[in-house]
Amino acid sequence: MSIDPAPALHVTSMRVVWRNTFVVKDAPRDFLDRAAARARRLACYVSDTDADYEEQSEMLRVIERVSRNVAPGGHPALLRFELASLRVADLRPALDRWRCGPDRLLLDHVALAADDAQQLGAWIEITPMLVLHRAGVGMVEYHARVEALSEPGLTPDEAVRIVRLGIHVELLAVTGAWCSLVPEDRAGWGFMHLLERGSDDFVAVTGLRDLSTLVQAHVVDGLSTRRGPAALELPALRPLNSTSVVLLETDPVASDDIDGFVSQHAAALRGIGAMDTDWRNRADWLVARELSDNLSTDAEMGLYLLGSSELLLFNHRLAEANAYNRRRLRLEDASLAPTYFYTHYLVLLSWIYLQDTILRAYIRRLDELAATTPPDRRAMVETLHNALADLVQYQEDITPYATRIEFMQRARAYHKLDELAERFERKQGLLLSYSSEYHDFREARAAEFLNWLAAILAGGELGNLIVNELNAKNLVRIPGFPFGR
Repeated sequence: MSIDPAPALHVTSMRVVWRNTFVVKDAPRDFLDRAAARARRLACYVSDTDADYEEQSEMLRVIERVSRNVAPGGHPALLRFELASLRVADLRPALDRWRCGPDRLLLDHVALAADDAQQLGAWIEITPMLVLHRAGVGMVEYHARVEALSEPGLTPDEAVRIVRLGIHVELLAVTGAWCSLVPEDRAGWGFMHLLERGSDDFVAVTGLRDLSTLVQAHVVDGLSTRRGPAALELPALRPLNSTSVVLLETDPVASDDIDGFVSQHAAALRGIGAMDTDWRNRADWLVARELSDNLSTDAEMGLYLLGSSELLLFNHRLAEANAYNRRRLRLEDASLAPTYFYTHYLVLLSWIYLQDTILRAYIRRLDELAATTPPDRRAMVETLHNALADLVQYQEDITPYATRIEFMQRARAYHKLDELAERFERKQGLLLSYSSEYHDFREARAAEFLNWLAAILAGGELGNLIVNELNAKNLVRIPGFPFGR
């Protein structure tokens, strides 16, 4: 008996969230307040969590509500800012057409590529969010909405090309508010071309990671010193990438048996979630291993961790859940109903990436302190004190819900945060021992020198006493004797 092959998978609606985490070197303890003031002065600033309710967009309100509910223990340590929206389109067709790299394109080529993207409906709307943490780390999130323009939907290859837009140099359609942030040395900041196409309409050839670097530089410029630099400086530590792919609607639609659906379309689903262009040629054991662990606790979706990216897959129950969320939350924008749903997991995943960034930042700081000669004991104590204050909440109390705690524990284990914490503790112990032995050695040498000096001075004082005593008795000098008269 022959077995019918699985029908081809198509994606009709999905969301993509690209994240870029960054570290602020030598961040002050009042980093959150000072950086927030700078973020509000950005030309591309729209609103933030401390703004009046009416000034916040509905999307910002939804994300903030989820953050407060899901992770109330960690939420006060964060500030979230909404930035001006932008659009992204694939640059690959233009590069293939003119057979050159992004830096070799001409402005005419960029203009034609932008026109082609407009005609094909290839522009994807993005809402950027800036998240700042009090420990001196930040994250820029780019929330993209993708809808298939024709039946039956996006093929797996087309979906993979879209989810990879956030990790390469692409076409970005931005406003003048974004352009005002770009320094004169555009190429040094990753902006290979910047073309003005009309009133408040610009097209840039750059990547979202470069845009995140630009935001980081403006927000933290001069925070580590009392007087900021004369010109904007490129940060020494570049952002790190991660991606979440949310498949809202597929053709065929997943049933209650999500594991069975995933097994049927495993190669394509893993390719989309892992942003793998060569997904057809991956070994079956690798695909089966990476899609064998569903971390979702909800019947409406499955969640799979795939390296530095995640795949969230909804089944036929999503429509009912969306209707319920829209009524309960009184959402004017129907597209935000699923956003409220999957953001519960994205908030927790963001905490995983923030923890990873903070741990790596402190490990890097310890390495820098170990390389100083002599070791700065005061800086070491200050660093360890800050680490205790910043890392203590990551062991517990981010979220009070048992299912969320279990999810974070499994995600921590997957991303090996416990190993990072052990590395930090080992380096911390070695650094303290090194500092203690170094200063103990210096103190011992100093004590030895002082004892030697004290002995010399004591001998000199004893000699003075004897001379004074003999002089007082008017003794006659004896030939060959060193004192007396």
